[in-house]
Amino acid sequence: MARYIYQPLPPIPPQGVGPPYTRLLSLTAGTHKEPLHCTLANIQTDNSPPYEALSYVWGKKTAEIVPPILCDGQPISITPNLDNALRYLRYEHQPRSLWVDAICIDQENTQERSRQVQDMRLVYKHASRVVVWLGPKAPGIELAFDLAAKLARVRDIPQTGLVSFDVLVGMSEDDFELATFYLSDIFDREYFVRTWCVQEVVAATACIGKSEDLEINFLDLLSSSQYVVARRGQMFPGKPLEFWNMISLKKSSPLPSDIEGSMGGLLILLGATRDFKATDARDKVFALFGISDEGLQPHLALTKIMGNRDSFHYKLMQKTVKGIADFVNSSDPEKQAGRPKALKTDYDKDLMEVYRDLARFLIRCSPRVLDVLSHVQHTDDPTQSFYFPSWVPKWFQPRSASILGGAGMFLAGFCDGHFRYFATVHDNPLSGNAVQPNHLRLDGFKVDRVTKVSSVMTFGLHDPWPAEAIWVEMFGSPLFPRPALPIAYRNGEALDIAFCLTAMASPLGGVFEDLLATQSGHGKLSDKDLPRLKQRAKADVAQFLIENSGVETSSTPQYGALLALMQSAGEYASTERFNLAAKIFSHNRCFYVTQTGFLGIGPQMMKAGDEMCIFYGGRTPYILRPMYDHHVFIGDTYVYDEDIMWGKATESVMRGRSHIPAFTFELR
Repeated sequence: MARYIYQPLPPIPPQGVGPPYTRLLSLTAGTHKEPLHCTLANIQTDNSPPYEALSYVWGKKTAEIVPPILCDGQPISITPNLDNALRYLRYEHQPRSLWVDAICIDQENTQERSRQVQDMRLVYKHASRVVVWLGPKAPGIELAFDLAAKLARVRDIPQTGLVSFDVLVGMSEDDFELATFYLSDIFDREYFVRTWCVQEVVAATACIGKSEDLEINFLDLLSSSQYVVARRGQMFPGKPLEFWNMISLKKSSPLPSDIEGSMGGLLILLGATRDFKATDARDKVFALFGISDEGLQPHLALTKIMGNRDSFHYKLMQKTVKGIADFVNSSDPEKQAGRPKALKTDYDKDLMEVYRDLARFLIRCSPRVLDVLSHVQHTDDPTQSFYFPSWVPKWFQPRSASILGGAGMFLAGFCDGHFRYFATVHDNPLSGNAVQPNHLRLDGFKVDRVTKVSSVMTFGLHDPWPAEAIWVEMFGSPLFPRPALPIAYRNGEALDIAFCLTAMASPLGGVFEDLLATQSGHGKLSDKDLPRLKQRAKADVAQFLIENSGVETSSTPQYGALLALMQSAGEYASTERFNLAAKIFSHNRCFYVTQTGFLGIGPQMMKAGDEMCIFYGGRTPYILRPMYDHHVFIGDTYVYDEDIMWGKATESVMRGRSHIPAFTFELR
């Protein structure tokens, strides 16, 4: 049987803005077991008859083969999961208007795929509702749906801790436990780790979840994810289920925003969805264009600043740039003024080009801060990789470690003063292509050379941080009990305190729970809080060292300073808080010592002989491997030194007050 031939979509007009077009599927009526039939018609997306958009996963490749759907009598291949979904969506006595990507897009036409994917957000936005296909029923799914609906009804009731959730939802304790188990099982389904599904739900104006003949308000189901996250526990924040919970909160209580439909900045979303999956790894990027600030309003990338974004002058600048872009686009949409090539969906580019060009774009964005480099997390030797440049993040790989500069905490490569751009980048033009696109040339300076590196530190959720083992590996003597005369670190503090503060990336680890609280809307963290929180981190470390000492510390002189430090914070010290912070920020990293005695935690692929360097515009220092005529980028690092982490060393170099010379690094 001949393959179905798609009718071409109307061409983009040479002048003037053309409306978005797609195809609409009319699913022919029939019983569950009858063959699937449909017709396709070209429509204008924002002026079409009512339709529903299907959100689903294509499914893993299996040996199972299902008959194709017949479109106007001609076959279109579909996956078993889509076949199952369409059979439960099909009406028995009337056709049903649907939009389904595998059928409505000519998947073998890369130019059409690029065009339609660029507009996919509009397809889901203009649908009368989005149907999320969760797959076939499983035992207990009815109980899970019922619990999710009940939890949604009580989610706005203030929780005093005096009444348990099983009482609030009117269930016995045993039934609640069983229903929660099945609810957790739903969130383990493949749907909740697929990248494209995020955009489809975010763009929807109404959304239901469906499993065979069962249906539930999908936002009610998502709102229950917070209970599942709390019950599971996890070492790292930012896992897929937490991101879905964030979507639920944003859609149920939308905040005023300059950008409708955005979930935030593109780089933040790339990090937050790193553990999501996509059949085509390029879609890890393309799927976020429709829900990110830069993807929806590309001109914002040209006008970002560090500082007050609510000022009159900043908002006026943004409106001016947007007005120019809108005017140019109205006369020539192909120019897409303000939209760099890196933000265009283009399936003619290979994977490395998509990721490399986006990394270059994010580096070039005003005010040129190098946050994207902290997303590089090598899990194999980058000197042996000849396809991906070492400085390009592989967002298709799951996150292996926490991002040290992700909270905007440090300012290692910054200098006091007014600067239009912070990073100094060579051969990275605003328009046009770089002469050597795989090479990244940045200005900065070398701080020190790494002389000793620990084995890679890995921990389980409930494991204690193995301080003794790491200390012995690095220094060759026991950590406990404390010697009569504690060894001093280069800043005068006791070495055991500096060692522990390094592991928790102080003050980042010390303020971690406070950062989570501010992100949840509870209070606000300011610069004025940092001294207090730094002192609390030291008190936590002192408490940890005392609890694990193995001696009666109150009568042991060398522990007197720790006891005083523990009480100095003015609030309770917590070994548990230290343990969690040390595990979060040193997991899958190495502990190291430099030639001049700096302590640090760095990427798992680092080794002795690597260099600890600072780039202008980078929040943290970085570990580089010197080669004959270039450097290989290994990853970001934390060094226990105030001057390095907060920009005083950079200021000394830039102002000519240091013997350390500036240098142009070439990364490959």
